[in-house]
Amino acid sequence: MPTLATTEADVALDHLERLTEELRSRGWTVEMAAPPDRWPSALVANPEMRMFNENVIAVQERSDGSWSYFYGWGERIAPCTDPSAAASMLIRVLAVRRDA
Repeated sequence: MPTLATTEADVALDHLERLTEELRSRGWTVEMAAPPDRWPSALVANPEMRMFNENVIAVQERSDGSWSYFYGWGERIAPCTDPSAAASMLIRVLAVRRDA
């Protein structure tokens, strides 16, 4: 019986799926991408104004082996153990300001 190996990309995708579930439960739009030649990512968009969007990836941090969510440009959002905190941060960053 063949053994299936779990790759880092598979783990990253699992973390992104948990974040996606959290964001969608809050009414946000998320498009997942996992092409074979690229790292998995999630495009998170404000449902009120889709031009407010951001790519998110999940990456294993080399310092301690834990996983965290990062913006596409490399800034850390939150640990993957807390998709709720990551969702809250993304919603705050991508919110439409009503007082402007």
